[in-house]
Amino acid sequence: MKDARDFLKMEGALVLYFMLACFLAVETYAQEWAPSWQLPKRDRPANLIEAPITGRGEMSESRFFVPMICGACHTDIFAQWKGSTHAYAWYDPLFQALYQKGRQEAQGEQEEEVMDSCVRCHSPVSFTTGDWKTTTAAMPSEASKENIFCDFCHSIKATTGIGNAPFIVDPGDAAKMDFGTKRGPFKDCPETQHKTEFSELHTRSEFCGSCHDVSHAGSRLAVEQTYTEWRLGPYNTGNPDTTVHCQDCHMRQRPGVPSTGSTERPDNPGFAAPERVGGIERPHIWTHYYVGGTSLILGPPAQEPERQKMAEDRLKNAAELEILGPSSITPGELLRLRVIVTNVGAGHYIPTGLTEVRQVWLETVVTDANGKKVYRSGYLDEKGNLEEDAVIYHTVFGNKEGQPTYKVWEADYVISDYRIPPKGQMVEKYAFLVPDDAKLPLQVKTVLRYRSAPQWLAAELLGDKAPVIPVVDMAEATLTVAQTTVTQK
Repeated sequence: MKDARDFLKMEGALVLYFMLACFLAVETYAQEWAPSWQLPKRDRPANLIEAPITGRGEMSESRFFVPMICGACHTDIFAQWKGSTHAYAWYDPLFQALYQKGRQEAQGEQEEEVMDSCVRCHSPVSFTTGDWKTTTAAMPSEASKENIFCDFCHSIKATTGIGNAPFIVDPGDAAKMDFGTKRGPFKDCPETQHKTEFSELHTRSEFCGSCHDVSHAGSRLAVEQTYTEWRLGPYNTGNPDTTVHCQDCHMRQRPGVPSTGSTERPDNPGFAAPERVGGIERPHIWTHYYVGGTSLILGPPAQEPERQKMAEDRLKNAAELEILGPSSITPGELLRLRVIVTNVGAGHYIPTGLTEVRQVWLETVVTDANGKKVYRSGYLDEKGNLEEDAVIYHTVFGNKEGQPTYKVWEADYVISDYRIPPKGQMVEKYAFLVPDDAKLPLQVKTVLRYRSAPQWLAAELLGDKAPVIPVVDMAEATLTVAQTTVTQK
């Protein structure tokens, strides 16, 4: 079993990275390391262009409006954003601890450049205004402290490709109360406090792919590939009428509406701004909760139960399990089981993003009629550590010494990439001898479990301040195996 699983790990990694290489058409500019790669011209939105990106220190911080100003008119959207992962992209305690560790340990120009690249996506204004540098304290200005926010995203007039945040930004000037032009998905927005402009980029996955595809700033190793996974997957049909973009799931979700590939993704009718300030009633307003599958919820405490439920709803509608095995068996015999894991709801791999840290695994337990455990795999010990031989879906990076590492700044190659592709399946095999004294029937239960990071890593990064990383059960399946009936002749 182990050999077959290792083969699948390596095969999956090779296929994905070979396909990614087929798309690579990197056009770099001297001042930066973005984009990671470029789309063929026929596939680009109108405002994905070939031009220099907005570089480090090119923008004055005073040009950006803080989100509260936008919230004066866009009240509902502001409230959604305020508790989102985007609003805490920089201040997420696990990210911060990992980032600070990287700042301390990074050696050489390439590794330091990796740490620079974190900032460009997690706090883009601090990067473009030059507020942040590797050797100095981060984000002294107010706009820079706002992580990923309204005025930045809607001031992006173009990007130059996919990955490592290759944006071209054209904001107004907050110091002069000049709101400038805001870009978005509508062609008929009234111009009130600011000018408006339709942006095809904002309606397509390529906008999300600006940051949700990451390559190592030094080695160009593909580190995060969420957009690439979507682009090479079944949700990208090549037909505008049937393609499901990132926004069609992640910006339709709201409380009680998971909006995944396995559920309905209904419109969200309403106003982006109140009618009294010029808002237009529309059949659909894109939501800005950006919960995703993040099980460790940040943001205002009052919003935590709602956001936790939204994250769980999304995770519980992402995958399905099925157990295949015999209907009966005799104690002392070998019981063989197959567990089929199907990605039914995610437009990318499960898991995606920071896959060297995130964990999805199978917990399989077999109990007899007396409740005695006769087999188990994938369990957590009292400290929250996962047993070594568990079936885990994740990526393992290796450093230059050939050792596994979660430290992205020193990642040099991929040891294994074992994950579940969109609308794809993984089949796991189990086999064990049923004890002679087991009382039948046996009850088999398998649960697909998820957490944003292993507990040991949270403890290593945050010490006594480490939170308990929530575990979410994404899917489960059961099977009953009865006693074999002996027919006497």
